Amino acid sequence: MFVVRTSGRSAAVDDDRRGFSLLGRSQVSGLALARPVTTGVRSRAVLELQQNYGGLRFRALVGGEFVPGEGDRLAWRVRFWETVRSTPQQGLLRGALLPGLPEGLDHAAVAGLHTDLSSGALPAGRLVIDRAGYDQESSPVLFATAAELLLHVLLAGTFGSPAEPVIRSWATTGRIPSALPGVDFQA
Repeated sequence: MFVVRTSGRSAAVDDDRRGFSLLGRSQVSGLALARPVTTGVRSRAVLELQQNYGGLRFRALVGGEFVPGEGDRLAWRVRFWETVRSTPQQGLLRGALLPGLPEGLDHAAVAGLHTDLSSGALPAGRLVIDRAGYDQESSPVLFATAAELLLHVLLAGTFGSPAEPVIRSWATTGRIPSALPGVDFQA
């Protein structure tokens, strides 16, 4: 696990947290045009973001998996609300979160992936977001950012690039780099 903290933002990434698993009876899924991939390995990660704003501390936890595949399509799925455990779980950063991705935050997570999914620049394979955690001060905006940042972390892991520069960039600037990390394509 690694953690990046600044005065206004914190982020932590770990391999997995099963306590935040979503059963996935409710979900949104689809196919997106993608680029063929010649290399890459399965990557799983959980990401928690915290942002301080106006005296409030907003938090979002999302996790998932990317598996590179053949062809020119990316199958994606975001699972929602139902959880394995309904009791608070210790997050990656300080404090507990409730497992789940409730209404409002679910659509935000999908929206965070939308630009990358519709770009056609992602590698072919399978993407699933199947871990989530929230609290009373979780915001849709931070969940959208977390989903987009998680995609970058997963792609970094798939293609052997370090995820830490992407996380540091967000923690220091509040922005996600526009270039996808370490993606090696063959057209």
